[in-house]
Amino acid sequence: MIKKVEVLANVAVIVTSIVLCSVLVKRYFLTPKQTVTAAAPSTPSANAPKASALQPGTKISLPGIDWSKNSRTVVLALSTTCRFCSESGPFYQKLEQQKPGTVGLVAVLPQSVEDSRDYLNKLGVKTATLIQGSLSSIGVSGTPTLLLVDQNGSLIASWVGKLPDNEALNVMSQISQ
Repeated sequence: MIKKVEVLANVAVIVTSIVLCSVLVKRYFLTPKQTVTAAAPSTPSANAPKASALQPGTKISLPGIDWSKNSRTVVLALSTTCRFCSESGPFYQKLEQQKPGTVGLVAVLPQSVEDSRDYLNKLGVKTATLIQGSLSSIGVSGTPTLLLVDQNGSLIASWVGKLPDNEALNVMSQISQ
């Protein structure tokens, strides 16, 4: 009788181990990687950042921003603690320098205005309108996120994460249209 209990206990341990291992492998090693699906047409890349949950046409509301002053506005949702935001600094400089004059630039950060201004200066982005606020209030759940908004405050396109070169070119082309 003791032998049967011992065999059953061993079988139960083996079955439990197999189930646990398969769950762990499935969860940590077989999870599909997400690719960029910008709200506007683009070509996804193999190392693309996560897609934004925001859909084209979503109304974006920021206190003190009059969307009608520009034909389009680029909203940079950043954080001073975001490594990918810092690594994207050269792209933000290029964006600031090459955007058409009819396109506005707004930076939204959750940190204080003073800390955020110092951070943007460090990145070389000096002309952005700065707003201190919750990123979730504009539908952003991760940084960096870029939003392209029309003169009515409606989202045209969005990009999340540090952009590969081909996606950065897509952003520049969308902004210039």
